[in-house]
Amino acid sequence: MKCVAPITKLFVPFLLLAAVAAASVQAEEIKLSGGGGPLDSVINPVKDSFEKSSGHKITILFGSSTLAFKQLHSGGSDVSMAGSTFSDLIDALKKEGFEVKDLASFQNVTVGKGVIRTIVNKANPVSKLSKEQLKGIFTGKITNWKEVGGNDLPIIVVISNTNPSTVGMFKKNVLDAEPFTKEVLEMGRFEELRSAVESNAEAIAFGSSSILGPNVTGVETPEISRPIIMITKGTPSPKVQMLVDFIKGPGKSLVKE
Repeated sequence: MKCVAPITKLFVPFLLLAAVAAASVQAEEIKLSGGGGPLDSVINPVKDSFEKSSGHKITILFGSSTLAFKQLHSGGSDVSMAGSTFSDLIDALKKEGFEVKDLASFQNVTVGKGVIRTIVNKANPVSKLSKEQLKGIFTGKITNWKEVGGNDLPIIVVISNTNPSTVGMFKKNVLDAEPFTKEVLEMGRFEELRSAVESNAEAIAFGSSSILGPNVTGVETPEISRPIIMITKGTPSPKVQMLVDFIKGPGKSLVKE
């Protein structure tokens, strides 16, 4: 007599395979363009948890806020990020000579707050600076550390040339839109600024939280912060909306300032 396996035993593995296949089909890639503060404060802290819970994969296209928007504008990414208000971002694009077509079609939502940090070398005794002192240093009116309670050393101002949103926000809120001193050491990413401060006793720099580290001193200053926004062309796609909802919901406790 031929033995027939119960239908349920044969069907269960099939259902499991079908479920796995369906999940893999539904999983999508989210191309996100951005850099500096937005990645440090929002995306990097939530990336692993979001990918595990949603099945979607975030592919980061690193670049300045203006470059990130240009990638979105051209269709190269699903969403871009900036550490500034949307109007300030558009102003920065105009200064670069970039024309935004169909401006009204772009939507943005605030997903965090980026605090701009100031650092000095470990050997520098200065641990606190007022807004007026910061403004004096970065405009070039204060050129020696002894003028703010430090050692008798010339000040080396280090500024990023790849993070226009952070630099623009600092200029707007600390320098009252006055120009930076022309005597600056230009670097790229915030990690490079930190390295420059680590190796120069006279140096000072500012940036997102990633600029902090064990070999530099974080200076106490009045809070300097900016909104972190996500931008889409038109209504966010379901996968991007899922990311926004995760950041504002389950992932909120992971987001850093």
